[in-house]
Amino acid sequence: MERNSIINTIDQIAAHAKKQGLAHLHTTNKCLSDNRLRFDQKEVVNFGSCSYLGLELDRRLKDAAIQGIENFGTQFSSSRAYVSLGLYKNLEEKLSRLFEASVLVTPTTTLGHIGAIPVLVGANDAVIMDHQVHNSVQTAVNLVKAKDTHVELVRHNRLDLLEKRIIELKGTHNRIWYMADGVYSMYGDLAPVDEIYALLDKYPELWFYVDDAHAMTAFGKNGRGVVLGSRAIHPRMVVAVSLNKAFATGGGALVFPTPELAQKIRNCASTLITSGPMQPSALMAANACVDLHLSGEITAYQAELAERIRYTHSLLKKYGLPDLAEPTTPIFFVAVGFPKVGYNLINRMIESGFYLNLGIFPAVPIKNTGVRFTITRLHTFEQIEQMIKAMAYHYPLALAEEGVTTEQVYGAFKITPPAEKEMAKHVQSGINHTQLKSSHYKTIREVPALEWDELMQNRGIFDVNTLHVLEESFSKNEKPEDNWNFDYFIIRDFSGKAILATYTTCALTKDDMLSHEAVSFDVEARRKTNPYLFTSRTLSLGSQLTEGNHLYINYESPLWKEALQLLIHRMEELQLLYKASTTMMRDLPADDVRMDDFMVENGYFKVVLPESYKADLSTWNNEQEFYETLSKRSKRHFKENIRRHADKFVTRITDQADEETLQQCYNLYMNVKNNSLALNTFRLPFSLFRKISSGCKWDIIRLFLKGEEESGKCAGMVLAYKHGDTYSGVIVGLDYQVNNETPVYRRALYEVMLRAKELGCRFIQFGFSAGTEKRKFGAIATSSCAYMQVKDNFNMAALYSNSVKPILKQHELSIVERGV
Repeated sequence: MERNSIINTIDQIAAHAKKQGLAHLHTTNKCLSDNRLRFDQKEVVNFGSCSYLGLELDRRLKDAAIQGIENFGTQFSSSRAYVSLGLYKNLEEKLSRLFEASVLVTPTTTLGHIGAIPVLVGANDAVIMDHQVHNSVQTAVNLVKAKDTHVELVRHNRLDLLEKRIIELKGTHNRIWYMADGVYSMYGDLAPVDEIYALLDKYPELWFYVDDAHAMTAFGKNGRGVVLGSRAIHPRMVVAVSLNKAFATGGGALVFPTPELAQKIRNCASTLITSGPMQPSALMAANACVDLHLSGEITAYQAELAERIRYTHSLLKKYGLPDLAEPTTPIFFVAVGFPKVGYNLINRMIESGFYLNLGIFPAVPIKNTGVRFTITRLHTFEQIEQMIKAMAYHYPLALAEEGVTTEQVYGAFKITPPAEKEMAKHVQSGINHTQLKSSHYKTIREVPALEWDELMQNRGIFDVNTLHVLEESFSKNEKPEDNWNFDYFIIRDFSGKAILATYTTCALTKDDMLSHEAVSFDVEARRKTNPYLFTSRTLSLGSQLTEGNHLYINYESPLWKEALQLLIHRMEELQLLYKASTTMMRDLPADDVRMDDFMVENGYFKVVLPESYKADLSTWNNEQEFYETLSKRSKRHFKENIRRHADKFVTRITDQADEETLQQCYNLYMNVKNNSLALNTFRLPFSLFRKISSGCKWDIIRLFLKGEEESGKCAGMVLAYKHGDTYSGVIVGLDYQVNNETPVYRRALYEVMLRAKELGCRFIQFGFSAGTEKRKFGAIATSSCAYMQVKDNFNMAALYSNSVKPILKQHELSIVERGV
């Protein structure tokens, strides 16, 4: 999967949330004196603040900030490498007393990471990140990864996997850095710090870098956070904290075990040399705030917050809402599963006077969307109770309105529903089944043939005849990847008119199918000893062999959304039945905005597929006319590679072949398969070639060098098929030794075009890859996309981190974990 596809998905989700009025908001308050926000004319209680103790409104901090401006102006503009305000020195000395360790203040926590991590991590070190570690840490790690430092991800809080990797890496790396959060920002869960300290004591190669931003001030002795709250800093440990959340003044800080290490970061960290400093108002307020910490006054505020956290959990339990949060932190996460339910519920809560956040991809897996909210000391018990009551009222209504059941939500998070709850116990699907009739067929033999072929005409090679071939070819085979499950759907309105039609296959696929070729190259080397490494079952529209828009949908019908929703529901049932890890709705138009919004709301993310190539044959009737349609460069290519070698080839076209000929064609196909990783799939079974050759109206096009046709030594072959007004070259095989001397592949492309013209076809479908060659024959690239759901977010995170070998190493661990 290309990294850009994921970035585009994030952009699409953010844009959709903005359109829904849930992202990139601006308040219209003239001033803030409590926890109430105003959006235009709507006043809401803010349940989205990370200032957990409400210190931003403390009179002492406000007065200090004002005094900072009065004393030193609005800014002090100088690199800290030259000169800093004395307020910096005062703040660092006070924070060092607080943590009983050496502290360096940074402009922000993120800039602290970006400055420190490239200095801390040596060239021969290794970095292992918890796959839920904050994005700011991952951003900083990308800087060291660019210098070929070994970087990999480990599953969330899986210290057993971490220890295994420490053992494997410590012999080849100087230091192994484990990077994690103290309190994780989505679910509010904690790092197992005691166990990590035990690993630090056990393995001298291990170092721990931890972001404790969400715990600073709110937890621990004098507000030291959860990591150092009751512990001394470990000699091989660096802690980053935020002064911009519960501390409430702005800025960040890094805590070091020695003054020498702190000074090294001060000397070398890029963001402490080239970035602007904290400004006088924030520095003065921070000094006042750390005085509160050192005085012990903060402890009473922490107790008030803890009381509100306990009260919130008790209400969530009382009303039966699916609360996934850690019971001791102020971050809460109520599961809703699908983005569309999240949008609906958040909008309802805003209308009821409460502002909450939406937890959505990429922060969580796209089908693990939830309502994320925070509790602060400023919240009254009445505000908390009214908010939870409102959520309990709207939650089942949002589910019903979006056609989602509580069972689907709990299933998405793999959690067991509570036995009893105040919330509505049974929520029926909001899909209006009374207006739709869904027909589900398990074999193409059951599908109304004339109706199917009419609906699928000119869409791709999945007419009834071809699907017969595929069903018989991909069943009763020895290898698991050669056995596919087929399902067919036609959804009609009450009058019997088809609104939607498609078919799905579930098959074992390679997880790197859409990855960069470098990833597949690495994986294939490992598959020589473990052929099913990095594989999983995928439920997909269409099949791995067919190409084209597999989804017939009548957008003119007012029920098209309901029909598509019903299909998604049926595919979810199949995913559970077949135990598929991934669901893919593929080969759909890449620029269909209606489909984009609909699929994102239903928990699918968009992936741009490799370009496919198609040519229009209607503009010419003979070779010279075809030649005249080409560009100047393509004309030169045609003369040099087609006309010049025309008398060197003999072409044979049949629809049947004997076993020896089929085996030769299969060997040529395997030459091509083994030479390309652009779309990395399992090899096709020989049974498919046998079935195609049994009189199924497929063309077997074979190319021979002149004089060798009688010996049967074939130089290239294409298996092709006519469907409607289109001719598709589906499977190609080459003798590369001959192709290196004579342009066999180019001749094969031209012979396919001539055969298509002979059969009266208007279009020819050339398929994926080899775009440069196909464009020389007038083919035009067409773009399509897939919408995917992945049950496990780990591989998604690994792909997004753009790591290659580290992904494979971690996957080997997950193979053991999964018992494969």
